[in-house]
Amino acid sequence: MAASAIDIEVVSDHGRFLELKPEWDLLLAQLGDQASVFLSHYWLDCWWRHFGGDAKLHLLVLRREGRMIAIAPLMRRRLSLYGLPVRCLCFPENGNTLHSDLLVGEAERGESLTELLSYLDRNRREWDLVHLHRMPGDSPNLAVALNLLRETGVKHHLRSVYASPYLKVAGGWQAFHAGRSVRVRKTLRNVRNSLERAACPDLVRVATWEEFLEQREAICRIASHSWTEEEGDSLATPVNRAFFEDLAREAAREGGLRVWLLLLDGRPAAFEFHLRGFGKQHALRASFDEEFASLSPGAFLEMELLREIYDEPQGVAHFDFGGSTDPYKKRWSDQARELVLLQLFNAEPYSRLCSLYATLLIPLLRQVRDLLRRKG
Repeated sequence: MAASAIDIEVVSDHGRFLELKPEWDLLLAQLGDQASVFLSHYWLDCWWRHFGGDAKLHLLVLRREGRMIAIAPLMRRRLSLYGLPVRCLCFPENGNTLHSDLLVGEAERGESLTELLSYLDRNRREWDLVHLHRMPGDSPNLAVALNLLRETGVKHHLRSVYASPYLKVAGGWQAFHAGRSVRVRKTLRNVRNSLERAACPDLVRVATWEEFLEQREAICRIASHSWTEEEGDSLATPVNRAFFEDLAREAAREGGLRVWLLLLDGRPAAFEFHLRGFGKQHALRASFDEEFASLSPGAFLEMELLREIYDEPQGVAHFDFGGSTDPYKKRWSDQARELVLLQLFNAEPYSRLCSLYATLLIPLLRQVRDLLRRKG
């Protein structure tokens, strides 16, 4: 018997999006290893309320006989593609989003992605560029989509964004620590000894909204005295503070809030803000007060929280450091997950021009620039 048709609902109203939460959560729970807090309804709702700005929701919800089988969490936004103005369909994401993807069940992945590409083609006059940023390079959705794009001849461009380090959590802290190099173990021992000689450390753990409220000002104080404040992106900035407070409330409600604070002689010195869900833990933000920089409070705190994560009974199986492979993360892991940018262009003249400009002309100009720099 032939499979029944797939229907697509375009959700552009925030109120309608809120109504989808029960179905959304059910679909997400069925994704197995592909499930992530960054695909959750509560994450997207929180992100949208604080960072949606002038963009328009454009969620594509696929159903078969009324049952939700896939979601393309997209938004409409006008962007600049190397100076060219484009009407863009993209993930609702920014630097706070560690990765993004489509929500598609394994059994119906091929059909769902085929229908999504068909929808995009039918509505190609409404967009110039599909911009899917920070997709995991090992996403099964990406692999199937690339095959379909090649088969159908859709113009597309794929490039690596960065590699994001992670740990497979197994075996307990002692075994993990023993597996670090002699140099790393010596560095960590020196960090601990120096800090404990200079001050009395105390860890504060936050997992509930009430606990977060008690520590909120301490977290913001650390952030406002950190290097991220100079960059204008600390947790203490008005936009970030509002977002992370809402996120903490929603994550606590979902059981996924994990925050650690390090106090030195009772004074807030460092914090890490994490989210947990689906067997994974994600490090979103970490900061330390520059006053304590000589004591390496961030390194001390990370060592202690990793110890707890490794020794936690029935804890997580995957720890995501977030961001790119910074040198300090190499102490802990040589494993990294590639994140990519997938761009789709359509058959309309302007989109084809954008494709040529972005995939041929810009790389050529960069080659010429690099050649001139080497010569001169």
